[in-house]
Amino acid sequence: MNSLQRNVLALSRVLVAIIFLLNGFGVVNQAQPANELLAHGAPATLVPFLMLSGRTLEIVAGFCLAFGIYPRLAALALMLFLVPATFAAHEFWQVKDTASYTPQLVNFLKNTAMMGGLLFIAATKSQPTLLPRAPRSGGRT
Repeated sequence: MNSLQRNVLALSRVLVAIIFLLNGFGVVNQAQPANELLAHGAPATLVPFLMLSGRTLEIVAGFCLAFGIYPRLAALALMLFLVPATFAAHEFWQVKDTASYTPQLVNFLKNTAMMGGLLFIAATKSQPTLLPRAPRSGGRT
């Protein structure tokens, strides 16, 4: 892998990670996802725990993805989070012929595009780190 490929791959991981980091740190309003959990039957006492768990996963996996620390595992973890979240939060098929159809469809497709990026990252074996690592010594001293 040449230098350009390493840099592009590292940059693409950072770009994918940004949305998860912003959401995890609460830059994106979390009221709507909490209400969607309640609307789908999650117990009100469990919603804060689920929200904290999801945000923690987004922050930890987002940093790992951005910095190249087990990026394939981080991408898979975010996929496992994103698939059910997408189908639960963006049910565009249930709001057909309403004003919310287009925004829900766009958000569903945005999430599927993110899933595609995460799948690409998870399938790419040779992942550069964002920060250079010290070379490993060949033997014990």
